[in-house]
Amino acid sequence: MQVENINSKLSFTANKMPKAQAEYFNKRLLSSDSVDIFCHIATDEDSFNSAKIMYDYLKANGVKPRILCNNAKENYGFNEEKYDIVDFSKSPAPKNKAQRALCIDFSESTRIRGRAVKYLHSFPQSDIFCIDHHHPEHPISDSNIINKSYKKAPRLKSIKNGYIDTTARSAASILVRFFKALNIHLSTSQINSAFCAMVDDMNKANFINIQNGRIVKTPKLINDKNADEVFEMVSSQTNDDKQSEIISHLDVLAHLNEKERKFRQNLFNNIHISDNKKFAYAVIKPNDELWREIGGDNSITSKILRDFRLRVLAHNPQDKFINDEQLKNMQEVAAVAVFYPDYKTDRYRISIHSNKDYAMKIIEYNKVHYNTDLTAGGHEDRAGGSIHSLDESVCSKWVNDFILSAQNINY
Repeated sequence: MQVENINSKLSFTANKMPKAQAEYFNKRLLSSDSVDIFCHIATDEDSFNSAKIMYDYLKANGVKPRILCNNAKENYGFNEEKYDIVDFSKSPAPKNKAQRALCIDFSESTRIRGRAVKYLHSFPQSDIFCIDHHHPEHPISDSNIINKSYKKAPRLKSIKNGYIDTTARSAASILVRFFKALNIHLSTSQINSAFCAMVDDMNKANFINIQNGRIVKTPKLINDKNADEVFEMVSSQTNDDKQSEIISHLDVLAHLNEKERKFRQNLFNNIHISDNKKFAYAVIKPNDELWREIGGDNSITSKILRDFRLRVLAHNPQDKFINDEQLKNMQEVAAVAVFYPDYKTDRYRISIHSNKDYAMKIIEYNKVHYNTDLTAGGHEDRAGGSIHSLDESVCSKWVNDFILSAQNINY
């Protein structure tokens, strides 16, 4: 590929991808005549832009790639003329199956739905590869799972089809490590995709904030050398104009319409706090008219909900959305959740942000005491789950189970 970017003198001091693992991925993928690159359901910027990075690489090396996504139309760089894209929310599964499958930003089949699941499982497991930063309960393929930071590349007992680094803050950052292990330089287009992917995922987890069109690092990122190194490397290679363009695209909250602004304010007007004062939450009922009018679960509402969770968790006295009485009740809040309907999949969902590992403890307690077959997981401080029902009574009980779980944990 054309060398336009990454400075080969830059190197990582934490969590390099082992060269043998990178070479194995490279050999298996480049020996394919075609690769279907899968993104997860409600495809976000990290999943889609990471898929673009691999698409460009595979195509440049004579492999026929295809991106399989779900509701990704508003993502940065969604270009159907440049990329061969199948959107499962609108299109059936392809009839001409690729030789191999590559799952990006997910590693278990619960993170895709319907036609996508059936199509993915039509591939032999030996031809399914995964690169992810979420900890899976049931990986699609045999995987190496990295759960801590290393000064050097971790030693692997064997090379596997899945590589999951849960310390990484985005799938794109793992891809940067993959190419670095191979000493392959990324093009300007790939760097821009990596920057967009990393900014969006790190913003979701509050490792960075977007303020007045600029990126501001938080203590979480500054104290995480593993993540900060890769972000610095990519951002230093993204020119200022392109950064501004990408940040403007990602700053959805600056461009809300009247109904979206009303919905956002309603969230803050209806904050509930558990009896133990540690769990704050908002409930969007299955029949909420305003939620339906603004499109339900989509890329815009997702950012509204994330912003709400982070603001309530931070409970900053200067926050214009939170009043003094609410602030008094929030001083001990350690986790914030939103319950909401997803009309596209007929599911009722929860998304949680928390301090330390409270989010995952809530989910684990719920699984043990209330819902043994609960579909939920994610990161220790950013997690989610769903139930396959929009029946109001069923959803109400499900909400109450989470509230009770949060209250019964000794946190």
